[in-house]
Amino acid sequence: MLKEIRLFTAGSEYAVCHECAHECKIKEDKFGICGTKKNISGVLYDVNYGIIAAQFNDPVEKKPLFHFLPGSHSYSIGSPGCNFRCPGCLNADISQIYRDDELKAYRNKIASIPETEPRHIVERAIACGAKSVSYTYTEPSIFLEFGLEVMMEAFKKGLKNIFVTNGYFTDVSINALGNYLDAANIDIKFFNDRSYRKVCGGTIRPVLNTIEKLFASGVHIELTTLLIEGYNDSEEELKGIAGYISQIGKNIPWHISKFIPYYKMKDAPETGASSVQKAYNIGSACGLNYIYAAGSAENGHMNTICPSCKNVIVNRKGFYPDEIKITAEGLCWYCGFEIYGYFKDNGLLMAY
Repeated sequence: MLKEIRLFTAGSEYAVCHECAHECKIKEDKFGICGTKKNISGVLYDVNYGIIAAQFNDPVEKKPLFHFLPGSHSYSIGSPGCNFRCPGCLNADISQIYRDDELKAYRNKIASIPETEPRHIVERAIACGAKSVSYTYTEPSIFLEFGLEVMMEAFKKGLKNIFVTNGYFTDVSINALGNYLDAANIDIKFFNDRSYRKVCGGTIRPVLNTIEKLFASGVHIELTTLLIEGYNDSEEELKGIAGYISQIGKNIPWHISKFIPYYKMKDAPETGASSVQKAYNIGSACGLNYIYAAGSAENGHMNTICPSCKNVIVNRKGFYPDEIKITAEGLCWYCGFEIYGYFKDNGLLMAY
């Protein structure tokens, strides 16, 4: 379904899209980098509107968000396409279908998906018992038009809204989110422009700008780095990422993820446990209070530890917490220390 987007500037030779930081200058009958925005008679349209390629009722920890309604579920949706071209993308079959001819079969499959309406997403979320809606699997900025309408509907029904994103937004698109965005997990893939350009097709400054603006506005933020040996696992790179997070806020959770060979990086090595542990140690040395590192040399750092009394306050088995010792007000049950996050209304916190 074609839907005129709200964030663009018309021009005589091209229209400029403002939904992501590429700010593509799109000529008549052409598409932007994401493959989802088309110029038709000087107006930019989203060709994906209402097309949801993936939707599941996931544990919120899978986003990953460990400090936002822990133990709850988030109804998760994703539309085809992406503004990055990461060669190791685990969701390449939907994120890269518009730029990779080898995925033509998936493209044909996507074309047969019936359109849906924003209210239907929210109805499904409520029926599943979800406490939030997550915009994920690909990149929220490329289906922002549909996403915003879902967010407004979710807000009316008392559901929270979550972005799982590469952070490649403009100030205009951040402002368009208004007060509807409650939480976001944002990737910091590298800490230099050269790698961002070479691997993703972008630059780092818009990502950092998104982190800083959302955090300053009160949106709950957690950050993720996919650790790829030979790409971003050097001590210098990791100190850059961890040091940056520390400067913004030492309470911001940092998720360190292992790379699994996939898509166009099937020959690259799987991230070793010692590399994950090294990143964890660097984050600790930089003063970060909450670091999560599945598959480390210490058999994974997945539990939440109170920074003050050092007790385990969320015990997890995989993505599922089986014990939460945080009050609804966000205080450690043991010592009363204030824990960063949002813990109200998930129905799972015990009244200690």
